[in-house]
Amino acid sequence: MGWISRRIAGFITFAIVSSVLAAWALSRGYITGEPTLGTTWGLAILGIAFLASVAVTHHMKIRDQARKAWEDYQRAWQEYYARMQAAQVHAAQVRASQIQAAQMRAVQSRR
Repeated sequence: MGWISRRIAGFITFAIVSSVLAAWALSRGYITGEPTLGTTWGLAILGIAFLASVAVTHHMKIRDQARKAWEDYQRAWQEYYARMQAAQVHAAQVRASQIQAAQMRAVQSRR
């Protein structure tokens, strides 16, 4: 996922967590109205929501980096395997030409 998707997921997480915590604090009577930075409970609610959104976006970023690294590893391995296979074919061709040259020298030395 791109960074825009992560930002959207972070915003949604922030909105949900802050709404749930605000509803809980409102039902308990800890706050009246909406959570603001002016009250301790409001600060705690918004801080927890912010940390939750950062955790979600960080997890998404790490997972995306791991996926990209795995794809790069697979691509590099395929390229390595193709080079090694080409090198083996080349070595076999060189060996075959050496054998053929040795056979021709043997035939010429018999004449």
